[in-house]
Amino acid sequence: MLHDSKASPSPAPEFLKVPGIPGLYRNARSGLYLGVKRVQGKRKERSLKTNDRKIAERRLKAWIDELGRVDSSVEKTTLEDLFKRLLAVDAGKSASSIDIIEGVRNDFLGWWPYGSKFQVRNVRPSHLEEWLAILGNRVSNSSYNRYAGVLKQAFELAVKDRMIASSPFDLVKTKSKRPSPVKRQIPTIEQFEAIIREVRAAPFTIHAQTSADFLEFLGLAGVGQAEASSLCWGDIDFERGQMTFRRHKTDIQFFVPIYEHLKPLLDKLLQKAGSPVSARQRLFKIKDANCALTNACRRLKLPHFSQRNLRQCLIRRLWQAGIDRKLIAKWQGHQDGGQLILDTYTEVFGSDDADYERQQLAKLSGTKHTAP
Repeated sequence: MLHDSKASPSPAPEFLKVPGIPGLYRNARSGLYLGVKRVQGKRKERSLKTNDRKIAERRLKAWIDELGRVDSSVEKTTLEDLFKRLLAVDAGKSASSIDIIEGVRNDFLGWWPYGSKFQVRNVRPSHLEEWLAILGNRVSNSSYNRYAGVLKQAFELAVKDRMIASSPFDLVKTKSKRPSPVKRQIPTIEQFEAIIREVRAAPFTIHAQTSADFLEFLGLAGVGQAEASSLCWGDIDFERGQMTFRRHKTDIQFFVPIYEHLKPLLDKLLQKAGSPVSARQRLFKIKDANCALTNACRRLKLPHFSQRNLRQCLIRRLWQAGIDRKLIAKWQGHQDGGQLILDTYTEVFGSDDADYERQQLAKLSGTKHTAP
């Protein structure tokens, strides 16, 4: 039997190199272009998704530039590892900031349909938009902005550490939302006094007096619960008539006068503390009285005032007494000369705003206002 001595022809290559353009190849059958580049000894390929030569050249150049901005040793970083890295970078931030980052991580990865081992480089803007759209239907605009801010920060870190060349968050359509108008509910002096009486009269609790003293102090001194709970007797200078606080948010020391309306409560607390009193002894044994406040508001059929609202009650009281906003800001531990007071608290100061405005307008005509 005779055999054909001719060797069978080799199959035609699937991709043909484009002459004159390093790294550019063309599929012999479909005409689509392919980019090829060797990085640190590893061959990388990218479909340029076009059969147009000029477009392919531009996309090839952009892809090669992108490869130069990515570190191949970290380009396979997963979403789970990215959030770990973000938490490590932000470890020095406040506990509340860390809680927000952890909350976003848990929520996002809990929803993410591709698993926590999904590589950061494969995340697309549409992935983020889908999750943010779901989020936007169940949280306030302010919460949406906090969550979106964490995503933005996470992918900025990925770019900075050269895990990816550009952030998918940059192409997200709704990066933030206009914060919803804040409806502040600040108790009037009458409501505040009624709440304190109700807390003191609460049945079946041994903490009624302690809780009432704590809440009354917040409303009369105009400080936050964190500052009040850490106040020691050594921080009170009765001779100079002032108390020394340190704002927990900013770690800045500030001074609050011992207002005349506050003196009776301080005298009572000092008497309860007994003698002698240690300078390091705290005024209050509790750090929070929110439960007592909530129950009292419910029994009195009042709005759900927060402990912060009690503090705001004094801010309004000082404002309506004509105290300069710079002083009010100083006594609140603010460093802005009263701008926050002006922007935040003067827009709504409770149910007697209309009457207060009439009082102020009456000054223009020199008439004396009488409440209806």
